[in-house]
Amino acid sequence: MPTKPPAAEIESEATEPRSTRRAYPAVARLLFRIVRGLTTATLYTAWCLTFYILSMFRPFTGMAMLAAMVMVPLSIAAFVKPEAANGMPFWAFILMTFGFAGFSIGYTIFLDWITPPGLQETSARFRRGDRG
Repeated sequence: MPTKPPAAEIESEATEPRSTRRAYPAVARLLFRIVRGLTTATLYTAWCLTFYILSMFRPFTGMAMLAAMVMVPLSIAAFVKPEAANGMPFWAFILMTFGFAGFSIGYTIFLDWITPPGLQETSARFRRGDRG
C-alpha cells in the first residue's frame, strides 16, 4: 500500500530550491557591497593620510616664499654687477625667485585642491589671523 506524503511536505519540497535560488543574488550583492565599502574606506583613508603628510610640508613652502623675497634684491645686485655672482649667470637669480615663488604658490593651490571633503588642515590653528 503506497503512502502518499502530505500536501504540506510536497509544497515545501517544491518551494525550497526556489527560496535558496532567490538568496544567491542577495548574498552576491551583499558581498559586492562589503568589498566596495572596504575599498572606499581604504582609498579615503589613503587620501586623508596623504593630505596630512603633505600638509606637514606647508611651512617649508612658506620658507620658499621667504627665499623668493630674499632673491629679489640679490637678483637686482646680480643684474647691476654680474661679476659678483661668482660664475653664475646673472639671470639665474631671477629664475630662482620665480621658481621659489611659483613652487610655494603651486604647492598651496595643490593642497587646497586635494583636501578631502570635511577635513581641515591641522596646522591652520597655528597661523596668524583675526582671533577675537
